[in-house]
Amino acid sequence: MTRIPPDIWPRATRPAISAAVSIALSLLLAPPLAAHLMEHQHGSLNMVEQRGYLVLSVPVSALSGVDDNRDRRVDDRELQRHTTAIERQLRAGVRIIEGGKPVRLDGLLVNLSPDEQHREGPATHLVMLAVAMFDSAPRNPVIDVRLFGRLPAERRYRFTATRRQADGANPNAITEQSKLTLTPTNPRQILFAGT
Repeated sequence: MTRIPPDIWPRATRPAISAAVSIALSLLLAPPLAAHLMEHQHGSLNMVEQRGYLVLSVPVSALSGVDDNRDRRVDDRELQRHTTAIERQLRAGVRIIEGGKPVRLDGLLVNLSPDEQHREGPATHLVMLAVAMFDSAPRNPVIDVRLFGRLPAERRYRFTATRRQADGANPNAITEQSKLTLTPTNPRQILFAGT
């Protein structure tokens, strides 16, 4: 996993640090992931009561104005230079919706995604981590992704949503699961549609 540059920590607020800790804990609860957090073009939402822990691998070519040398990759310097623009585009292009309203995403973190051989360096994908903060336990959450890349392999996301019990005899038991494919012609889908 790519480290978070040290110059970001002084700007972090207590709520952001708390959200980051929540994300880290959710990853421990999540099904085993690839060593680089998330395979390219994959995503997950791990629901526990009023929180949804979102992880999504987004192609660099889906973002505008962040690849300065136009090599279809982002390096550490470009990531630092364009953090605000990247976060703005991620918040606009990746939404969780409940009751027709977008759900607030807290603790948004972005890292470079190592390549298939787990090498770090300039990346073709960025890994987005955030916590969806629902007002109450969601009934029919919707995922809406509008960030698709230019290459054919970047025009589809495989997405898994799980709902887990927060208490009881088996607190990590999955009670519901949805597996979906998101494409430019079908970018918005109801999670747990069968329930």
